Amino acid sequence: MSEIVLSCDTVIIGAGSAGLEAYKVASASGAHCILVESGPLGTSAKRTGDTPLSYLSAAGRHCHSLMELDKYGVGMSFDFAFDTDHVLNTLRAVRAKDTSEILSFIYRIPESNRLIGRARLLDEHTLMVNESHKVNFKTAVIATGSVPVVPYELSQHQASGGIFTTNDFFDLDHLPNSMAIFGSNREGLQLGQALSYLGVKVIVFGNQNLWNLTDDSVVSAAVDVFNDRFDLVLDSYITAIERYDRGYGIYYLESNYENHLEVETILACSIRYPKLDGLHLRELGMSLGRTGCINVDEQTMQTSIPHIFAAGDVTALNMTTASARAQGIAAGTNAVNYPNLKKFTQPFKLNILATDPELAMVGMTYEEVKQRAKSGQSFVSSEIRLNDGFFRVTQNEGGLFRMYVDEASHKILGSEICMHDASHIAHMLAMAMSQELTVEQVAALPYFNPSYESVLKKACEQATKTIERKVIGL
Repeated sequence: MSEIVLSCDTVIIGAGSAGLEAYKVASASGAHCILVESGPLGTSAKRTGDTPLSYLSAAGRHCHSLMELDKYGVGMSFDFAFDTDHVLNTLRAVRAKDTSEILSFIYRIPESNRLIGRARLLDEHTLMVNESHKVNFKTAVIATGSVPVVPYELSQHQASGGIFTTNDFFDLDHLPNSMAIFGSNREGLQLGQALSYLGVKVIVFGNQNLWNLTDDSVVSAAVDVFNDRFDLVLDSYITAIERYDRGYGIYYLESNYENHLEVETILACSIRYPKLDGLHLRELGMSLGRTGCINVDEQTMQTSIPHIFAAGDVTALNMTTASARAQGIAAGTNAVNYPNLKKFTQPFKLNILATDPELAMVGMTYEEVKQRAKSGQSFVSSEIRLNDGFFRVTQNEGGLFRMYVDEASHKILGSEICMHDASHIAHMLAMAMSQELTVEQVAALPYFNPSYESVLKKACEQATKTIERKVIGL
């Protein structure tokens, strides 16, 4: 088969959330662009991330709400059981609809500008796709995303079946009866709780921290609440995993006691790795970080090879879809305008985990605020425990709201949250912070009573009193 040689201004490698944004902004400028994707088509967020996770979480919460009716004095006059045989089929139907717009966009790209296959860089200006198409380019954007990795202790049993990652779990015929999930990150916590609510016997093994939280007080509150809803084991040590006829036996140490459990399936979602295999970046001399991600200038998305840019999970693992898209826009813009680079500001940090209760992080983390304070920029923190008021009335007690405020300017620096309806509070807080409002100004905003949002007013008033006491030396 003869080799086909193509030339373009900019080649975008990867058609995920970041890559598609890079292609859109680059091609809109009038540049000749080629999009390369190894498949399957459709972004990871739609296929194995945000969409299926959100669907299962919603399905689980609806089931769980029926099981909690007795909290409100509502009884059942009959016994019932959930039939979840069609949950994954419905999930895939929802996913197909949610992905259709992206697929439609990709297929509207002329075939000469759209290549499906594995790519490898031959040199700094040449890309080979499927050993059949050679692409000569002036600039490039690498946005190939990341993939879940099965750790060594599980990979030894993977050939026996029953061990999955998020890449294949959603394609199962039906939900398992029991599952051990390795990873207390976004996927582990959200799937663990959703499956538990759907009747699957679940245990989640994780490390000391949950998700991306850095505030120990919020972590502790979240652990307490989650343990009432599903089995969550932190800081355990797996001593052995055995293959049985109908599943796996897991031996683990917790608080110096060895425990044993049997599960039908195992989900590995504790480790992700940038999807860069085969590109030969090290051979080209591109600078990579400790985790295998591409080192970039965060304002321009430029790599150590000046005319090559990168965006999305290949630059930092587990970023939000919004951040990946913003990076894609920056990378695509600078790729077509190289060497005239535009510096982009990082998008406002807003991250939400749709568990029950929800977790949220807005602005600076607690760890970042503490590091900032080492340079003399003092802060105060507000802490509101959510066990009274509207939370008690609606039977949604539990959780913690922590907010960090600059002592000098009285402006909110960030917040870490574990509470019912945290997503609404986080968005409201993000809007206030983006407007650079002081805690006094946020406290003076109108709040309906009773409401969950009034917790923000209470936290701001608490911060104001703390600052006032420090000013007068109390």
